[in-house]
Amino acid sequence: MASTQSHAIDLAKWTDKQLKARFGNCEKREDTDLARAIASHMYSRGIANRTHLKVFECNQDSVRSCMRPFMEIASQVKDNQLTAYTEAGGFKIGRPKGHPEKQWIDTYCAIKTPKLKALFGCHVKSPGDEPTFELYLDGTLIASYDADRLDQAFADWKAVGSLAQ
Repeated sequence: MASTQSHAIDLAKWTDKQLKARFGNCEKREDTDLARAIASHMYSRGIANRTHLKVFECNQDSVRSCMRPFMEIASQVKDNQLTAYTEAGGFKIGRPKGHPEKQWIDTYCAIKTPKLKALFGCHVKSPGDEPTFELYLDGTLIASYDADRLDQAFADWKAVGSLAQ
């Protein structure tokens, strides 16, 4: 059920408690559009938690799931000198709130051996935005992918994993 009134509501006037209560009501009524608007506003205030952000199709849980095969490749590289997978990339935790480069999700897999250094990352600027996937080799952006091209991205990452051995 979509809300027809979500655009007429001024969420900025609501208290944190009111936002949380209305969010719960939206979930019960399956009013996804208004729940997303409220969750996005709660995120901008810094009061949204993982439960609130699950209303977005792309969220930390869905990103973790799609990154799992990439992590497995990085984990299989012998003598990998970097963490195979992290959800706390520098554009997520290294930037202050409001910084133009701050990302809601900055997750990546990494491989570093004497032969090469490679990163495959997923970035989402804010809740509700589409994810961007990027492949870096020795610090150079090799390719960008959207969610529809993850099969190609995985094939490319497997090839990088093979080169690292």
